[in-house]
Amino acid sequence: MQQKPSRETGEMIVQLKDNVSVEDFVAQTGMVFVRKLKLRKDYYLFKYDVLNHKNGLDSIPVLSLETMAVSYERNKYQNNVPKEYTPSDTLFPDQFHLKNTGQFDGQTGVDVNVSPVWDMGYFGEDITIAIIDDGLDHSHEDLSTNFLMEGSWDYCLDKNDPVGTSDDTHGTSCAGVAAATDEDGACGLGAAPKANLIGRRFLCDGTTDADMVEALSDESEGTIHVSSNSWGPTGCTEEDGCTYYEQSQVVKDAIVDAVLNGRDGKGIVFVFAAGNEADDGGDINQYTYAKMAEVIGVAAINNDGGHSYYSNIGSAIVVSGVSSGFNANGNYTGIRTTDRASTTSCTDEFGGTSSACPLVAGVVALILEANPNLNYWQVQQILIETATRDDLQPDDWFQNSKGYYYHKHFGFGLVDASAAVEEALEWDAEPNFQMFETDLQTVNESIPDNGGTDNPVLETIQVEKDYTIVGGVEIQISITHPFIGDIGIILESPSGTSIDVVVPHNNCNENLEKYPLVAKYYYGESTKGTWTIRVYDESQEDAGTFDSWKLSFYGISDNSDPSPTITPDPTPTPDPSDEASISNFLNNSFLLSFFLLAIIQFIIF
Repeated sequence: MQQKPSRETGEMIVQLKDNVSVEDFVAQTGMVFVRKLKLRKDYYLFKYDVLNHKNGLDSIPVLSLETMAVSYERNKYQNNVPKEYTPSDTLFPDQFHLKNTGQFDGQTGVDVNVSPVWDMGYFGEDITIAIIDDGLDHSHEDLSTNFLMEGSWDYCLDKNDPVGTSDDTHGTSCAGVAAATDEDGACGLGAAPKANLIGRRFLCDGTTDADMVEALSDESEGTIHVSSNSWGPTGCTEEDGCTYYEQSQVVKDAIVDAVLNGRDGKGIVFVFAAGNEADDGGDINQYTYAKMAEVIGVAAINNDGGHSYYSNIGSAIVVSGVSSGFNANGNYTGIRTTDRASTTSCTDEFGGTSSACPLVAGVVALILEANPNLNYWQVQQILIETATRDDLQPDDWFQNSKGYYYHKHFGFGLVDASAAVEEALEWDAEPNFQMFETDLQTVNESIPDNGGTDNPVLETIQVEKDYTIVGGVEIQISITHPFIGDIGIILESPSGTSIDVVVPHNNCNENLEKYPLVAKYYYGESTKGTWTIRVYDESQEDAGTFDSWKLSFYGISDNSDPSPTITPDPTPTPDPSDEASISNFLNNSFLLSFFLLAIIQFIIF
């Protein structure tokens, strides 16, 4: 096939010499400045002026170009065409979470938009995802090609093979959602079909915090790039509601250390499921590690863009992934992916935030393949800035003072793999990331019983440091109360952005002691000024005391915009309702039979 001749745009790409300004170049050549290109080096786009250059670019004095420019060339229209990647797996057309064409009564386009990334040639190659779970059947034809035994471990049986037992199906399905191969596959493919997989089996009877620390760490010095964690503490009960689970300090330290020092100093990217207890008032802030600033907490969305009604809500959710659920037509749809080879091999019934989590982990693998120099905080920023609200329900989104939208169901929105990879390719910011905390503020004030939001205990902290928040704000709070579920907590930033960090719910436990609560909603805002907390009681009979609190901030110390490409959506939205819209999950016996695989201390999502 004969190649078509290149077509002129009437523009020229110029790299100016250090001592030459854009104004000097325009004055000397008579050209018109168009824009600076988004490159590390200073390249500019100019076009000829129809009045000054009757012969187009040929009218530009060559001597002027050679005197003022390091290099220059004509900007031409491309003759290239996209090389569309078409998966060979016969199950791919059913994988609505990867490409939603309206199948199964879904909403076209409600997916993680991964196909354009594959078209660009990114498949997660040379990126390793650790599946921290109950087992990984690496003999499965869709997983064996990508599996690495080195770095894998079974902490239940103390051996290096994480395959587990025939009952350990959960981790195998998670692995398939993240990185099932497309090479002669049978059960669909993963978001990153060429990423490496290692398995860390620790969800079983008898494992300890020490086992968990090792499972989350990267003792192999650079083996793990992304850690996918679809597990958390045992679920809520109908009698006691959802408790506040305490973090193990050593486990928290292991995550922080891996984010600071893992992946050759750029940090392991931890992705955690938000949990499936929304029916009983489940909130990500009640959980142990999914809420941490150093973690990407992931909620779930139905195939029609609605809130997956089991998916926990809260101010610590970062983004969402498409997963299982009942859509507006009342139809349940599960995720198509891998099952254990020794059982059914494939499943179309996987779901929960368990599936949303490895889906986002696979997208992170694509981001890191596109730009392996990104640190953990930058990956989180990219996911936040490129998340989409298109087609998501409902429309009662908050907007902070910097123009970023947030929803208690979805975080900053649905992951958009294509937009995230595009931004990762252009990301050249090197912010001076810092964490700092205020002094502990002693309060010791009685909380008015049944006072509600109109009669709270109101306290403030004055912050002098001027940082731009990128990782969130953590409240460490102590409250003495015989029925802690009566308590609600609202945090307001100096710019007036206010959010419910905790809403009253069914929890008959007592007290909070230096308990960490995280709000990601303040992304892009400044730390400087007066921070206000309101602690209130919404039920009668039980009274308590607000004892103490302090704040920790995760941000950029030069107070710059968190990204060089921020483009907030100016579309106005209604004020959020005060009541959380929480749907029923755990009462559904089908999902119960799949998700609630209990162990002594933890439950998989």
